[in-house]
Amino acid sequence: TSSEPSLGWRLFRSKQAAHKEASKAAQDVRSKSASPSPKSTLRRKSTDFIVGSTTALILENRPTNLPPKSAEEEQKHREQYEAMVEEAKKREKKDIKQKMMQLQQQIKHEDTVASAMEVWNSEILNNWDIMKHSRKAQELWWQGLPPSIRGKVWKLAIGNDLNITYELYEIFRARAKDRIKLLCESGPDSDEDPSPADWDRESSVELIKLDISRTFPHLCIFQKEEIVDKGTVVKMGGPYHDMLHGVLGAYVCYRPDVGYVQGMSFLAAVLILNMEPADAFVCFANLLNKPCQLAFFRVDSDQMKIYFDTYEVFFEENLPKLYTLFQKWKVTPDLYLIDWIFTLYSKSLPLDVASRVWDVFCRDGEEFLFRTALGILLLHEDILVNMDFIQIVQFLTKLPEDISEEKLFQSIAAITMQAKNKKFKEVLSSVKEGFTSQSSDKDKGE
Repeated sequence: TSSEPSLGWRLFRSKQAAHKEASKAAQDVRSKSASPSPKSTLRRKSTDFIVGSTTALILENRPTNLPPKSAEEEQKHREQYEAMVEEAKKREKKDIKQKMMQLQQQIKHEDTVASAMEVWNSEILNNWDIMKHSRKAQELWWQGLPPSIRGKVWKLAIGNDLNITYELYEIFRARAKDRIKLLCESGPDSDEDPSPADWDRESSVELIKLDISRTFPHLCIFQKEEIVDKGTVVKMGGPYHDMLHGVLGAYVCYRPDVGYVQGMSFLAAVLILNMEPADAFVCFANLLNKPCQLAFFRVDSDQMKIYFDTYEVFFEENLPKLYTLFQKWKVTPDLYLIDWIFTLYSKSLPLDVASRVWDVFCRDGEEFLFRTALGILLLHEDILVNMDFIQIVQFLTKLPEDISEEKLFQSIAAITMQAKNKKFKEVLSSVKEGFTSQSSDKDKGE
């Protein structure tokens, strides 16, 4: 018998043997290529160029065992090669031009931000009460706040009507920490029977933990990772994990009537990214105390319907064709607006775009949330009009990740928040009165 294994055995040989053979073959190829034969060296020297790609192979002479190219064929191949080289040069020039334009736009944007920051710091922030409603401040606000002063402006714009102090935050944060510890100690194996309130707190804490893990996962700064090292679980928290957990836990203790609602973590996270945790808590609590946010986070169905009906008035006014289509497919606002309002677009839009939405929301209030929604619909109107119910809902619940900030704000600017000579607040008030009247008539009938 031969010392070589049979074909059948080679087909079912081990992976290690296959890997070993492949490595040996690769070494043989490298050793052969490292020492070219004199004939191949002479043949390479006789050419005027080195083959750098498969494209250049069309200029290579055929092997000696094949008929040589005719003059016409050689000329044709040369022309094809030159055309391909020219096309490659054009693409390269286009790429360079595009990169130069992007660089110029970036430099221009940085200069604009630096100039705006100078005005904010020297003129507006030092005279906030006087300057906040000035034309200059309003225009700069619309363009987007410089990141370095964004937290300061948000804090001033949101205000502190609840008069929350830093000491109060520390008290509620400590209380939340103690309750979490207590609930962990009296887990499922505990002999103690927790009160219904304890069970509510426990589920709320678990929801906070779950939600934090899903908050801006691509940033990797809020998640608490568990890594197994030699059988030992090592907990490695992101740098902002404890801050976010502290703010949310403190709020649950501060407002047990509201508790924790899924989506709150995105609001708190955006605030923490722009200010210190204590300031973030003050802004978070005051933000959630605004009428619109309070209605949604308390899941007040009557108040939410009033906001939805108001929104649809402006929807029909600005986008009648799309409004009719949504009516046809029964695409109601609650199917897509709730998530947008809950997180103030921080989950639905890219973070830099959402931050600019927050900028103008802090300036214009709840009206801008609904104006932004209509701006999103206007931006994608050409796509949406060709969709059915399922496609529309899927699209709106997961917006494209590459939404252009400039194009979106151009669409938002094109939306008019005035219907039948009534502004947003007036329409909201009229809808509220109509809803109250209907409710009272219904009560009388019963």
